[in-house]
Amino acid sequence: MVRIKDESLHAQRHHEILEAAARVFKAKGFHLARTEDICVEAQISPGTLFRYFPDKRAMIMAIANIEFENYKAELDKLATREGIRWLSQITARDLAGLLKPKGFELSADSWLELARDEEGRARLAGVDKRLREGFAKELRRGQAEGWIRKSLDCQGAATLVLALFSGLMIDAEIGIVIDTKATARAMADLFSGLLPS
Repeated sequence: MVRIKDESLHAQRHHEILEAAARVFKAKGFHLARTEDICVEAQISPGTLFRYFPDKRAMIMAIANIEFENYKAELDKLATREGIRWLSQITARDLAGLLKPKGFELSADSWLELARDEEGRARLAGVDKRLREGFAKELRRGQAEGWIRKSLDCQGAATLVLALFSGLMIDAEIGIVIDTKATARAMADLFSGLLPS
């Protein structure tokens, strides 16, 4: 009898394996984690694991892809008229919520791991370029519509905004404590400067 693949069960199992892998990677690091550790954590056999992922690197790439999508979604929300206005009035509570680790909480580790090989560096560079271009494009649209200051260098502003958020998110993920009240006030000042007077 031919088995029919249940796509929702397959997707659920795929995600469960990634969650288990992320816990192992977080505890042991990418290089010390073994596929056997992931199997134990996920409570599956190696055969089941390899039906979903050919190797450990495939799991790392899958986690990195999800982390990139989460990061991109956050920036896409902020790179709008409403997002920039929200940032110009951000509170300490808002900032804490924005910086709260999401997903697998491995974005910094994933990015560093990918940066170690040529293919990974190319992927990171491509994602970074798309994010910068997208943010700059939205700022230029804001200039055309009058909700972003005309004299703003949109490309430079996009670079600074991405560096700011990347740095703050990495700090939050690795546990560096920041003064959210002071940082939120400074961010509100910074983003208010993007808006016309």
